[in-house]
Amino acid sequence: MKWGMPDMMRSRFFFNSGIIRQNVRQHGWIGIIYTLGLLFSLPLQLFMNNSYPGAQPQKIENLFRVGGSIQALFIISLPVAAGLFLFRYLQSKMPSDLWHSLPLRREHLLTAHMASGIGLLLIPVWLTAGVTAIVTPLSGNMYIYPGADIWQWGLIVSILTLFLFVFSVFVGICTGQTILQGIVIYILLILPAVLLQVVNQHFSTYLYGYPDWYVISNRLEGWSPLLRLMNVSVNPYSRGELWIYAGLSAVFLALSFVLYRKRQSEKAGQAIAFTYFNPLFKAGVMLCAMLLSGTYFSSVKPHQLGWIICSHIAGALLGYIAAEMIIRKTWQIITRKTPLEFAVYGILLGLLVYIPVSGLTGYESRVPSGDRISSVYAGSNFRMFKDNSFPVAEDDIFSKDKSYIEAVRKLHQALVIARPEKTQSSSGRYPISKTFTLVYQLENGRKLVREYVIPGQGFEPELKTVMENRDFKRREYNLQGLDKGLESFRLASRNRTVSITEPEDVQEFKAILVKEILGMSYDDQTGGQLSRANIQPVLTPEETRQGSVYYIHSYSWLPSYKELGNWLEQKGYADKVGTRPEDVKSAEMFKDDYRGKLPPEDVYNLEKHISLARSDNRSVVTRDMARIAEILKCQRDYTGKNGAYVVKVEYKDGDINYISLPEQDMPPALKSLLP
Repeated sequence: MKWGMPDMMRSRFFFNSGIIRQNVRQHGWIGIIYTLGLLFSLPLQLFMNNSYPGAQPQKIENLFRVGGSIQALFIISLPVAAGLFLFRYLQSKMPSDLWHSLPLRREHLLTAHMASGIGLLLIPVWLTAGVTAIVTPLSGNMYIYPGADIWQWGLIVSILTLFLFVFSVFVGICTGQTILQGIVIYILLILPAVLLQVVNQHFSTYLYGYPDWYVISNRLEGWSPLLRLMNVSVNPYSRGELWIYAGLSAVFLALSFVLYRKRQSEKAGQAIAFTYFNPLFKAGVMLCAMLLSGTYFSSVKPHQLGWIICSHIAGALLGYIAAEMIIRKTWQIITRKTPLEFAVYGILLGLLVYIPVSGLTGYESRVPSGDRISSVYAGSNFRMFKDNSFPVAEDDIFSKDKSYIEAVRKLHQALVIARPEKTQSSSGRYPISKTFTLVYQLENGRKLVREYVIPGQGFEPELKTVMENRDFKRREYNLQGLDKGLESFRLASRNRTVSITEPEDVQEFKAILVKEILGMSYDDQTGGQLSRANIQPVLTPEETRQGSVYYIHSYSWLPSYKELGNWLEQKGYADKVGTRPEDVKSAEMFKDDYRGKLPPEDVYNLEKHISLARSDNRSVVTRDMARIAEILKCQRDYTGKNGAYVVKVEYKDGDINYISLPEQDMPPALKSLLP
C-alpha cells in the first residue's frame, strides 16, 4: 500500500478530477457543438442526397466526400476554439494568478487542461464514427463505401483534431492575448504556403530562367495544414502525412510543457510571452512585408531599380512599425535605438532577400557540361508531365541522344549569354516567341530545370537544330500517345466532321501522320500554318477506362502535310472536312503598312487598317472561287507584321477571320489583283 501511494498521488495530480470537471462544466459546449457538427456533416448527410425519386447510391472513395466542406469547417474551427477557451486564463492576469495559486505544479495544471480538451474533442469524433457504422446498413444511405473507411475517417480526424488543439495551446502559451492567439494560429497554419508562394514569385521576378511553376507544382497545399484539410475530399491524406501530423503534435506538446514551466504570470496581456521570441517575430513580419511589397511593385513597375529598392525598404519599414506596435501595445514606438535597430534588421533581411537572386549564386549562367548529363528534355510539355495528370515513363520524356543533348546545351548557352526579353509581334496580339522548358537529368540523379521565352528572331540556328530533331518532335507533339489502342480518328473543321473508323485506314492514317510530324522542318513548325482540320484520336473503351484518355491530345492537318492530304483525298475524306471556297462569301486583300500611320489606340484595330486601305484604293474584294481557293491554299496565321499581305475572309455563316499571305508563296495572279 505504501508503494502504491506515490503513483496514486501522481495520477491524481496529473489528471486532477476537480479541474477536469470544472472544464467540462464551463467548456462542455465545445464538445456538444463538435458532436452535433460532426453528426450533421457525416451520418446525417448520408441520407440527404436523395434529391429525386429513384436515386441510386453512389460509390465514394472516402467519407470526406460526404457533406462537401462542412466537415472541414468543424474540424478547423472547434479544436482551435477549445485551445482558446480552455487556456484563456493564461491571457488575463487575475485568472492566471488564481489558477497558478492552486497547490499544483504547472505540469500538473497543464496536463489536466490538456486532458480536458482532448476528451471534449476526441469523444465526439469516435461517437460520430460509431453512429456512422451503425447507420451504414440502413436503407436510404445514398453512399457506398467499405466499413474500413469509417475507422480510417475516425483515425484521420482524431489526428488532425489533436494536432490543431495542441498547436493552438502551444501558440497560446507563447502569446499573451486571446485575440492575437486566434489570429496567429490561423496565420501560422497558412503562412508556410503563402511564404513559399511569395518567395517563389520573388525568384521568378529576379532570376532569369527560373521556372516558378516547377517549384510549387502540387506542393502548396502540403505546406499549409489549413489548405490541405480543405482539399482532403479530393486528395486524401497519405500514411506518411498522418505520421508527420502525429509527430508534430508530440513536438508541440513537449514544447508546451517546457515553455509553460518558464512562462511568467506577469506576461498575461502582453503580445509575446517570451522576450527572446521578439527578434524572430520582428524579422518574420518585416520579411513578409518586404517580399509582398517588392513583389507587388516589381510587377507594376518592372525593371525599374528605384521602384524595386524603395518598395522593399517601404515594406520593411511598415513591417517593423507593425511588429513594434504589436509588441509594445502602443503606437509610440520611437526611441533613440529605433533607427539603428531598424537599420540592422533591414540590412540583414535585405541581404537575405538579395543574395539568392544575385549573380553570386551562378544560377542564371549555370549550364551543365555534357559529361554530367545523362538525358535531356526540351519543349513546352514538361509542365503537363510534371503535374502527374497521367503516368509517363521517363524514356517518353527524356532523350539520351548525345547529339540532341549537345544541341540543347548550345541553345541554353546562347540564351544565358543573350538573355532575350519577352517579345511580341508588331501587332501586339500574336506572340512570335516560344516558351521552352529545358530539363537536364544529371548523372548524380538530380534535375536542373530552366524555362525561357525565346523570341522567333535571333536564335534560328540553335532552335532549328533542336526543333528538327526527331526526339524533340516525338515529345513535343506527344507521339507516344498514338501508341495507345486507337479506335478511330475524328477530323473536324468549322461545322464539318468526319471519322476514320476502318481499322486498316486507322493504322495507315496514324503511320502517315507520325511520318509527317517527324518530317516537319523548322519553318513548318514556326511558319504560322493554319490548320485545315483538327485531328482527334479516339481511344478504345478499354484504354479509356484505364485513364489513357489524359495522355492523348489533338493534332492538326497542316498544309505542309502533302502525303497526308493526298491520302485523305484518295480515300474521300478531304471533301467531307476542311474549309472550301464555297464556304467563303468574300475575301478582301490589302497590303498592311499602316501601323505607323495610326494613333496608338487604333494600332491593334484591324478594321481601322482596312478602312485606310479602302480610302487609299489599295484593297480589293474578290468572290471568285478560283482566287479564294488560292488564298485558302497559301494562307498563314495573322502575324501583324508591318508590310505583310492581309486578307479579311468573310464566311457565309457570318464568321470573319484575318489571315496573312506570305509574299513568297503568293501566285502572281493574286499579287496582280492589288492596285
